[in-house]
Amino acid sequence: MNMPTDDVCLKNVSDCFGPAEDVEPGIQRMVLKTNLLYSNSEERSRFETRLEKFLKIDTTSEIIEYSDGKFIYRTESVIPTKQDTRPPLLLLFGNPAPDSVIKRCFFAGEKGKKEHRFWPALKESGIISFKNNAGHDINIHRTKALFDLDYDSDFRIGLAVFYSMPSPASDPKWSGVAGLRKFFGARALRLIAECERTRVEELIEKFVAGNDGGAVIAFQKDAYLEIKKFVSKGTELAGKDKWCVVEARCSHSNVKLFRLPPTRYMIAPRYLNSLREVWKLCKSPEER
Repeated sequence: MNMPTDDVCLKNVSDCFGPAEDVEPGIQRMVLKTNLLYSNSEERSRFETRLEKFLKIDTTSEIIEYSDGKFIYRTESVIPTKQDTRPPLLLLFGNPAPDSVIKRCFFAGEKGKKEHRFWPALKESGIISFKNNAGHDINIHRTKALFDLDYDSDFRIGLAVFYSMPSPASDPKWSGVAGLRKFFGARALRLIAECERTRVEELIEKFVAGNDGGAVIAFQKDAYLEIKKFVSKGTELAGKDKWCVVEARCSHSNVKLFRLPPTRYMIAPRYLNSLREVWKLCKSPEER
């Protein structure tokens, strides 16, 4: 997404992030330096006022620290290094929920439900089904199975986020990518996106590109637009309005890219139809 950057110079924007560090399977430690994000003292003062409120949220404080202008936080990414004959399929989301990072599994839970709607929807659509966890913690079981390729699927599945910093799903003001935009401010988040795009494009190049049949499904608008090829307008393949399936190409690697609505809509039957449509489109013509 070729967005304006006002008077902020992007020349050194890559300096905003330190190198990611793997701390355990599926969890990485990130460092975000805020000194390049705000061009004047007034902007920084407004940010620090928001920061005080943001860090008081219980689940956020468990995984995010702030000191001397730097965030140190944990994020999530499940990219298996094991190989098999299945084509890779990367599921790309907006940003993590703290609860999922704490429990070390994407979509670790949903309030008032036995499990998050995300996993049953993937199973019903045919994208992935996990084997019996034999009484073990279902979240740890899923993450381990993803790394071990120990599941039923036509694809080798990876999961990642575009924005690495978590935001609390429990607080509507700060939840999701919209919450990050309120927290950092629109211009600062654009600068962060410049860095995050590089990280995600490298991930796509490593996990998906060069594999026949590989594809990316983006479940969040910013994630889709940021990695979509600038000249690729996107082709609507099925459905209409917010339920449509759109196909484009990733900007860096020319990998197939599909856009689906946010996961909060997954409870709707029409969403399952969209998932099934993408499942069919990702498969090779002879397998459809």
